[in-house]
Amino acid sequence: MLNKFIIILALFFQSYTVLSQNIPIGSWRDHLPYSDAISVTQDANTIYCATNSALFTYNKSDFTLERLNLVNGLSDIGLSKVKFNPHNNKLIITYANGNIDVIDENKNVTNLSFIKKSNVTGSKSINHIKLEGKLAYLSTDFGIVVLDTDKLEIVDTYLFGPLGINMITNAVAFDNTNIYAATNDGVYFANKSSTNLSDYNAWSHINSLGSKAYRSIVFFSNRLFLHLDSPNWNEDSLLYNDGGIWQQFISNGFNIESLNVSNNTLIVSGRSLLKAYDSSLNLSKDITTINGWFNTFSRETIMSNDGYFWCADNSHGLVQSKGNYNNNIIHPSGPSSTDAFNMAFYDDELWVVSGGYGSYLPDNRINHKTIDDWEVLDKRFIKPNGSPVLDLVSVAIDPTNKNRVYAGSWSSGLLELNNGKLNKIYNSSNSAIDSTGSITVTGPLQFDEDNNLWVLNSFTTNILAVKTSNNNWFSYDFSDYATLQDEFHDLIIDQNNYKWIVNSETKGLIVFDDNNTLDNVSDDAYVKITNTPGASIECIVEDQDGEIWLGTDKGVAVIYNTASVFNENVVAEHIFLQQDGQTQKLLETEIVTVIKIDGANRKWIGTQNSGVYLMSEDGTEEIEHFTENNSPLFSNTIFDIVIDPKTGEIYFGTEKGILSYRGTATDADTDFDDVFVFPNPVKPDFTGTIGIRGLVKDTDVRITDISGNIVYQTTSFGGQAVWDGKDFNGNKVQTGVYIVFNGSPEGELKAVAKILFIH
Repeated sequence: MLNKFIIILALFFQSYTVLSQNIPIGSWRDHLPYSDAISVTQDANTIYCATNSALFTYNKSDFTLERLNLVNGLSDIGLSKVKFNPHNNKLIITYANGNIDVIDENKNVTNLSFIKKSNVTGSKSINHIKLEGKLAYLSTDFGIVVLDTDKLEIVDTYLFGPLGINMITNAVAFDNTNIYAATNDGVYFANKSSTNLSDYNAWSHINSLGSKAYRSIVFFSNRLFLHLDSPNWNEDSLLYNDGGIWQQFISNGFNIESLNVSNNTLIVSGRSLLKAYDSSLNLSKDITTINGWFNTFSRETIMSNDGYFWCADNSHGLVQSKGNYNNNIIHPSGPSSTDAFNMAFYDDELWVVSGGYGSYLPDNRINHKTIDDWEVLDKRFIKPNGSPVLDLVSVAIDPTNKNRVYAGSWSSGLLELNNGKLNKIYNSSNSAIDSTGSITVTGPLQFDEDNNLWVLNSFTTNILAVKTSNNNWFSYDFSDYATLQDEFHDLIIDQNNYKWIVNSETKGLIVFDDNNTLDNVSDDAYVKITNTPGASIECIVEDQDGEIWLGTDKGVAVIYNTASVFNENVVAEHIFLQQDGQTQKLLETEIVTVIKIDGANRKWIGTQNSGVYLMSEDGTEEIEHFTENNSPLFSNTIFDIVIDPKTGEIYFGTEKGILSYRGTATDADTDFDDVFVFPNPVKPDFTGTIGIRGLVKDTDVRITDISGNIVYQTTSFGGQAVWDGKDFNGNKVQTGVYIVFNGSPEGELKAVAKILFIH
């Protein structure tokens, strides 16, 4: 009997391991870039590397990486500096908005929001951290703030500009007598023994240095070194003070980012620049490449006792270097940037483009996520004429071959990629896609049920083209409904195979039916719908009932009788709900940027300023509202949302990057062939939500103990039911095996599963 129990237990743990790659229901995870490093520091065994969005650590003994971000511990996003204080083994993390986190040696995070919440006008960015024992001198965009890292409190603030005005301070240094501040208006100093450094009268301006921008200052080998930041490319200077006279140490010809003193070495970091000097000011290291790559951008560099340089490189992440061809690039997997203009998800894979309408940026990359890893495609895709592809605004995955992906460019046509490589660019010269002069503008992309790819473009009357599954092209003229000035930003294909097109200029909707005869335009039908709310339609989606949901600058509207769109004057109707005894229109004060439908036909609604709402199937009940203030959501500005139909994980493309949330609904199955429970077994420390997946729509789920007593009953959200592990009285169930009985709504399908609880 004991052996049988051990076998059952092993099977439970095996099933749990298979599913462990999925985050628990109700949990969040980040999908941030980790290659855009900006700051680096170290303790005896760990390298801490800050990026623009997050922090990661590298253990030099076991080579492990650990992420730390807004989702799993930090209090904010948008880091500026990181510094380890050996005085008390505390890690100081600062942010561009003035926020501060301090992590102690027990990994407890304390947030200090004094600066962020202060009444200082203008920028509160923290630009540099200088440590003197327990005190951290924070250089900010308004002056110097002194933080006691033992007591975790602000002990002083120095507004040292003329008459005490705010002064953009870039760095602080000390020599034997004075404290120095490098600012955008020259260098200021004061006697560090002064009893009142908060009095601007205690400070003096070094007039001989002028009122130029100085970005870094350090005291090394009994000399002050100063970085003069030139507004011109490759014209920064490095000065030093020897015997009271300022002299040039490194001549013009560089773009310097920072100076640092580490392991008794002066380190100069910059673009394709890493120079190290010993205490005799001899050049001990001159590194200009990373394994032969010259596009290096070291924002800050430190040196460890073993002679390695550790660079926070803004293009490559953390770089461990001993020379030009002896480098190790280290960072967690992630996309290339925080930009997520449009996303597509299919079969466990996420594709992201990061362009925009009319931004004309060549650096809009394509990022591809598999189950666990991110792949960054070529930084630039080049057209046959040698110019870069600009403004990628849409992406679509071929449902018959997920290795074939299409991306629409706002100025360069349609890109076809196979296995991550550019295969072809379609434009007016080799396809039916129309153009405006020499520019082919393509927007949203959609596949229909026959695997035909529909392409929407702007500034033409032939706004719609289709590439068939056998590579034939057709286009359609909308001269009665479109002008050469019109932009079109959204397209869907509904259950009737109708194409719904959003006119971004006139706020109208165009509905098109090709009557399933792509090569015969004589039977095509067109209709324009103009009675929609607000001044603009921002997005469009069809739900599981065939209803068309519109996101506008005045909330949400729905078209219900879509099958009659060519026969009747259909109307986009508001949804009314009761709130605080008042009847209100759904989100009427919000600009709705995206709506997506989950497996339970509920609506995930992204907004321009208020985060994400989860509404009930009919839109009358608010189930969730995620914002920056009540969740790890990086930003209240939402660009796009995609949903993994199998796991229920929802990906949010925000203004500050991508993160995801494991929801309660999945797409419904047609049978009970793949029912499973996770986590399983349920361990003693588990406090989350249990999922029962692989169900049909509206499955009746009843959970009993081994004696047959019902402890819980629910109905599935699409293909998944959830349970908090408590009985009807709100008490945690006891250790033992529990039986999950699943039945379809009509009762013709049934399935049984088991859950093991260990307390």
